[in-house]
Amino acid sequence: MKKSLLYLLILCLLIPSLSFAQERNSQLAYRYYRDKEYKAASSIFNELYQTTKSKTYFTYYITCLLKLEDYSKAEKSVKREIRRYPNDRLFQVELGYIYKTSGDADKANKQYRKTISNIIPNKREYITVANALRGKREFELAIETYKKGRLALKQGHLFHFEIANIFMSQRNFKLMVDEYLKALKVTPEKLPQIQGQLQSALSQNINSDLNQILKSKLLIQVQTSKNNLIYKELLLWYYTQKKQFELAFSLAQSIDFIKNNDGEKLMQLAKTASINKSYHIAQKCYALIVAKGTKSKYYSIALIGNLENKHQSLEAKFDTKPENWENLYKDYSSYFENLKSMNQSIKTLIRYAHLSAFKLGKINKTKLVLQAALENRNIRHSDKASIKLELADINLLDNKKWDAILLYSQIEQKNKNNPIGYEAKLKKAKVSYYLGEFDWAKAQLDALKGSTSKLIANDALDLSQLISDNTTLDSTYSAMTYFAEADFLIFQNKTDSAKIKLDGFFKAFPGHSLSDEVHYRIYEIYNSQQLYKEAIDELGIIIKEHPYENLAAKALYTQALLFESQNRINESGDNYKKIIVDYPESIYSVEAREKYTNIRNKHNN
Repeated sequence: MKKSLLYLLILCLLIPSLSFAQERNSQLAYRYYRDKEYKAASSIFNELYQTTKSKTYFTYYITCLLKLEDYSKAEKSVKREIRRYPNDRLFQVELGYIYKTSGDADKANKQYRKTISNIIPNKREYITVANALRGKREFELAIETYKKGRLALKQGHLFHFEIANIFMSQRNFKLMVDEYLKALKVTPEKLPQIQGQLQSALSQNINSDLNQILKSKLLIQVQTSKNNLIYKELLLWYYTQKKQFELAFSLAQSIDFIKNNDGEKLMQLAKTASINKSYHIAQKCYALIVAKGTKSKYYSIALIGNLENKHQSLEAKFDTKPENWENLYKDYSSYFENLKSMNQSIKTLIRYAHLSAFKLGKINKTKLVLQAALENRNIRHSDKASIKLELADINLLDNKKWDAILLYSQIEQKNKNNPIGYEAKLKKAKVSYYLGEFDWAKAQLDALKGSTSKLIANDALDLSQLISDNTTLDSTYSAMTYFAEADFLIFQNKTDSAKIKLDGFFKAFPGHSLSDEVHYRIYEIYNSQQLYKEAIDELGIIIKEHPYENLAAKALYTQALLFESQNRINESGDNYKKIIVDYPESIYSVEAREKYTNIRNKHNN
């Protein structure tokens, strides 16, 4: 008994050292292999295989022998393992590979086919052999193995995905799509998986030939198949991926009608279209769902989505007029008049309040609406914080800076270490900036650079940088104070007064480092007033006179968008090209490259 315990103790002490030695030898073998020292590597891999029986080590061992052109030794080694493990097909595939590498293609082919014919009718066996053949780049034989497996197992639905993956690696998209469509027919529940595979293939398809193949084959299936609903769903997905929302809209309608599913596909399409700024399609989707009335489970969501979509559409337009905002205001008012519970519509209420106060100047009326919401006991604490934040913004708009600071402080104190608390802190710092308290503002902004919200952190960083860049050489902060006052007027929508003040900046502070920022603020005012020629000219001054400032790339990109809106495509292309060449490290370079490529492609076609 004592001897047994002693042996066990010795074994326990040896195992860690043996494991360490094995790991060290493994690293050494791989290093030799990488350095193409195949003789030394083969010896260690063989020892490791004999110790562990790991097939990975054996494969490397045989590969080393083949690199050394020692085909005889490789063949003997594999045949020895086949005798030991006659039912292990991997060794049999390895033998075929040795024959092929040595130049005997006929012998290799016979060995491969013998291996395939000897497979025991078992799904895992077919997968194992096919994967081994695929690993040796014997793609046709791998496909043959899968097809034989279907017949032997009498399960025609098997291996569609595996075969499709082989065709994808060969870039044989026609046969790949055929396999996926066959899979979809017998296993429609695999639609999400097929969409994922196709999405991967589409993203890698540089020449875009897969687009036409997939579209044409899907259209044929939709038109010729009796039960074509699943193909319609895949075609809808394809149109959505390619942002062909008009075509997607018709299909979504058809699918919803056939499935009688309350407009589920229309709802999904509306959200995707709105995100991609196809607002008119989103509106058509929402309108159809709303038309179903309260019997649709998506009715309330569609009402809110439609309002948000209209709001975003007006925000995105270059020519939105006050009457457009007034009409949207009426839509919001109508929605809230018929609303039974406010709890589900807090975000909509805040959007409504912002529109009412900032776009239409209905400040006092909006404050009363928000105050009433804050007194509602049924509204959650987190939602009340959001309402209070909007109320603080409106107080600031109304020139009640200290009332705004008080509300921001309350929100910050009650919501520490969460996004709305950080947002309140940022807004409070901006008030200090407007008041000319730059040291205090910068301290608050610097504390926010580590915020979990990237947007808040970036905004804090940008304003902190603006302050530090433009106060270092001005101990009186006079130019920065002047600029901050103009910024506050812009926040309050007093654009005429802001424009007069900004125009005076160049006389009061000629050649100041803030000049490019002033020009950019003037551009924003012209743009909001739909004075696009003047807006473009103002951006041009930044591009020409301040090419080494941080705003240069932004000015180029913004000007390019304005050119595009006026169908001045060549000029916008010139801007995108200049960003790519002169400002490759800019955050705008990736989008500029994409837009420039699109312009060139359209021009070439």
